[in-house]
Amino acid sequence: MSDVRFKVGTAVMCNLGPEGWKLGRVIALHYREAHWASERSAPYQVALEDDHRLIYVPVDDDRCCREPRPEDLRMVQRIDALAELGADTQEHEQTGLGALAQTRLSCEPQLAEPGYPSYRSGHCEGCNLCPQGWLYAELYSEHYRCAERNGLKVTHCVVDLGTVRVGDSIGDLANQDFKVGEGFLQAPTLMRLPPGLGFSDDGTITGEVRFDPHREAVYSVEFVAVSTAAWDNPEIGIVRLEMNFQVEGNQPPKDFEEDIFSRDQQEARVYARQAVQEVWDLWEQWEEGVLGNRETRARIGSVLSRLRSLLERHPRLDNGRWWAQLGGFYMNVHKLLENTLFECELYLGYALTFGDAEVRYIAERNLEGCYQKRLLEAARFMWIDGLEQMMRGEWARAARTLQSAAAQKDGWGWAVNYGDIWLSESAARLVCGAELNARDGMKDSEGSLWIKEASTLLAKGAARAETARTFLPNGHPWASELEEAFASYGNLVETGADTGDWLKAFKLRTLYWCAQVLGGASPFPPEPSARLDPAAELIKRLRFKEH
Repeated sequence: MSDVRFKVGTAVMCNLGPEGWKLGRVIALHYREAHWASERSAPYQVALEDDHRLIYVPVDDDRCCREPRPEDLRMVQRIDALAELGADTQEHEQTGLGALAQTRLSCEPQLAEPGYPSYRSGHCEGCNLCPQGWLYAELYSEHYRCAERNGLKVTHCVVDLGTVRVGDSIGDLANQDFKVGEGFLQAPTLMRLPPGLGFSDDGTITGEVRFDPHREAVYSVEFVAVSTAAWDNPEIGIVRLEMNFQVEGNQPPKDFEEDIFSRDQQEARVYARQAVQEVWDLWEQWEEGVLGNRETRARIGSVLSRLRSLLERHPRLDNGRWWAQLGGFYMNVHKLLENTLFECELYLGYALTFGDAEVRYIAERNLEGCYQKRLLEAARFMWIDGLEQMMRGEWARAARTLQSAAAQKDGWGWAVNYGDIWLSESAARLVCGAELNARDGMKDSEGSLWIKEASTLLAKGAARAETARTFLPNGHPWASELEEAFASYGNLVETGADTGDWLKAFKLRTLYWCAQVLGGASPFPPEPSARLDPAAELIKRLRFKEH
């Protein structure tokens, strides 16, 4: 029918408020319930995919229901980004996801360090250069999909342990062929394992299943671990190990004090809620101009540190929900130019490991923005690389670097808002073009093409700066100076005058502007701040609190 957007049978994402967005399928149009007034109807009745509940959509609007994106469908159809989509996974089934030959992945020692931000190079599709340093988000998130983006082979190993009871021992699985004998402690989903079980780097689970107060009397375990030790072996690639089993008899022992446990969890939950509300209050004060950037960063950072300490004492509180909140709030701090994107990714990615569908959705919703911020950071740091190359007189190389930087996010970067990358590339290309013209002559010179492109970039940068309305009435100061430089150069060329002195002067002025940018002088963004906490320390604190 023409008055609704979706037909019967169409897959849609529905907004269920506190439950988040859920996938469903339209089963009826213009739905009515018997007690409704005669003029009232809902555009759609929808059957939800996960539990087959029937709901209705009150308004035919994207805020209530929308078309599913690819990431939405993948999240419903597989438990992580490495799991096969819509296929039965057999033992050691190998799935090629692309052309490894096209990747620029590399695993030099520094690049293999987890948390080392090598994605800032702009290579490897926004992923860190070394798969052995990938953490939860890069391996499991549907928005990062680093294995897929970089064409790595994935080898699936599935072990079905059947049914176990609390008190049973799980023996050594060393006789299993997991294709590689190490590396499985890179980013395992340890929170899915019952208490009492240990997991080793060789992929084995051992120990005695103990009572888990966070779970029902009977529950299923879908444990996943990944080894990238053989990522560059075309016969193996990344090994995704999945162990499935069901736990029965999860009843509290006689000495378990359930009231104390419940009270302890509730107190932690109240503290977490208070921390979240405090962050929102501080953010509101920043939006209203009551607090400045520096004070807001410091005060929110202090609250988040306290929340992190609480979660390290209660890591399984509400099945990972508060880890997702923690990571999401670090994104707010990152918006204020604090160097905290790693914290965002670490805690949001960690929330994915709990196996809770609702928590996963909350985390993925924020990880979508984190991945985009990776591209913005890459643009910012490639911009810095290009400026440093100009300072060394590497003009053509700088132009290529700056072109790649602008391509990351259409000329935007982390806190780079005024077309600055295009202006920088314009200056580099103008130098190259003038040098080529001086060497080869003006007629049909390659230099003319460089200068034409430089002029186009200047126009784009100036237009971007103008939309901000920050530099009225005279425009961005570097853009204004570049426009004057183009005009003076054009006059010299038109009259046949020598351009040597002009070129020397223009290079000096360009180096001045590069120094201004690198020094964080206005109107350019301040220098990137140092990390608050070493990445390795945050990872260590997280992993030693898991069980």
